[in-house]
This record gives sequence, C-alpha cells and structure tokens, in this order.
Amino acid sequence: MSDTTEATRTNEMDTVAVVLPPEMRKGGRRRIGIVRGRRIIMAVTILPAVLLIAAFLWAPAVQGIRISFSDWRGLGPIEFIGLENYIDAFTGSEFLPALWLTVVYAVLSTAGIMAVATLLAAAVSARVRGAAFYRVVWFLPGIAPIAAAGVFWATAFQPNIGVVNVILGALGLGSDHAWLAGADTALYPTVFVTIWASVGFAFLLLLGAMEQVPVSIYEAARVDGAGTVRRFFGMTLPMIRPVFVVTMVLEMIWQFNGFTVIWAMTQGGPGFATSVLPVLVYREAFQQLNFGMASAVAIMGGIILIAVGMFAMRLSRSKQEEF
Repeated sequence: MSDTTEATRTNEMDTVAVVLPPEMRKGGRRRIGIVRGRRIIMAVTILPAVLLIAAFLWAPAVQGIRISFSDWRGLGPIEFIGLENYIDAFTGSEFLPALWLTVVYAVLSTAGIMAVATLLAAAVSARVRGAAFYRVVWFLPGIAPIAAAGVFWATAFQPNIGVVNVILGALGLGSDHAWLAGADTALYPTVFVTIWASVGFAFLLLLGAMEQVPVSIYEAARVDGAGTVRRFFGMTLPMIRPVFVVTMVLEMIWQFNGFTVIWAMTQGGPGFATSVLPVLVYREAFQQLNFGMASAVAIMGGIILIAVGMFAMRLSRSKQEEF
C-alpha cells in the first residue's frame, strides 16, 4: 500500500513538473543567468586586486624564498647553495640575539600600546570632561610621519641638548643621561616613541568597541552596586575581547616588523644593542650586499610571526567560546 502511495505521489510530482507553464521555466533560466552574470561581474571586479597582490606580494615572496637558498650580491647570476644561509644564521652571532631583541621590543611596545589605548578609550567612553577634544588629540601622534617623529625624539633624548634631560634635571632626577648611547638603555626610548606614535590606532578601535556595549548593562551593574573598576574588568573587557585580541595581534605584527623608529633614532646601535630583525635584514641586504642571508632572516622571522599570530587567534577563539 505504501509503495502504491509513493508511486502515486511521484507520478503527481512528475505531472506537475511536466505541466509547468513555459513562463515559469523561462523565469528559472533567467534567474540562473542573473546569478551567473553577477558572478562574472564579481570576478572582473576582484581580478585587478588579485593581479596587484600577485605582482607586489606573491611574486616578491616567491623570489625572496628563492634567493634565501642562494648566494647573490645583487648583480650577476644567482648561485644556489641550499640551506647554507639558514645554517649560518642560526650558528652565527647576530640572528638569535636580534630575534630575542625583536621579541622584547615587540612585546614591550605592544603591551604599552594596548595598556595606554585601553585606558584612554575607557576614559573617553566614560564621557569625561573634554572627551571630544581628547578623542582628536590622542590620535594626532599617529598622523605625524614616523621617520620625522623618530628624528625629533632622537634629538629630544640627546644628553646635552635634549628636552628629556632638561625636564628630568628640573625635577631633580639628573640631566646627564645618555639614553641612546648606552647599550643598556638605548632600547627603551625606542619603545617609548613607538608607543607614543602607535597608540592612536588602537585607541580608536577599542573606543569603537566600547561604545558598542549597551548602556543598559552598565546601568544594571551600577544598580547592583558594581563599582567602576569591577564594571571595567568584569563587563567592558569581556565584551570587547574580540576587538582587543585582533588589535593586539595587529600591533604585535607591526612592532615585530618595526624598523623606522629604531633606524631613525639609533640605526641599530650602539653596536647591536637595538639591532632587531628588520635592522639586521637591512644591514645584510644594503650594507653587506648579502641578499641571500637577508632573505633567509626575513623568511624565518615571517614564519615565527605567522605562528605567533595563528596561536593568538586560536587562543582568542577558544576563550570566546568559553565566554
């Protein structure tokens, strides 16, 4: 009986399909044509961007990988030498210290940027007096050319004429500090300038995330007796966690690749005290003309950075699922 009923339903569906008017069949084909046309338009629109990325990103990356396995001085044929550049980098005296220095510089800079940006965004989001003014002022350092800012601050940290020592001397903290000339202190002014120049972008992102948190949540917490600090750590930070983590990862990537501030202020000196990986790559490529070693160092740094970024994003997703 069930087989007969199923066969009847199948015949009815076949009959309906057969007797559909031609207009409906034409309409279906027309919709398929519209979808296909939209896909073609999308492909044509995206194609120039893909070509630009291939020409200016993928092709240089492939060429850099190729050069990293070779001995090339910028002219003449490229001589393949296998893993020799990578082995020399790990067994040499510059790569591992530069890698450690890069990690320290990136971590200190990113931590400072995120801490300052979070506090500034929280203050503006709380509608402190003059919030609109501070919203603009705290972003201004990010507009200044980073190379010019580095040169300005390098002058400000000079031991004799620098305004930093003048201020410290007026406060009774001494006025003869050789900030950029000492191997133990040269890194910290570069971290300070990096935070000063980079905090504006993180500030805007975090401020936008904080202003998306519903006001009713804060009002309910205030009624329950939650103080400002408790509301900030118990509500604001968990609510903006996705934006916070993405911003932190972006800042870590940018500071790991940081070159301009350090080169403008110290050029990697004194000695190798501030020679981070980008400075080492520049020296190997354009001062030593050892493009193979420079490419190998850049690729190893990129691999480390990709691994750190993937780990941070995965950790963020797992924490978000728990939340």
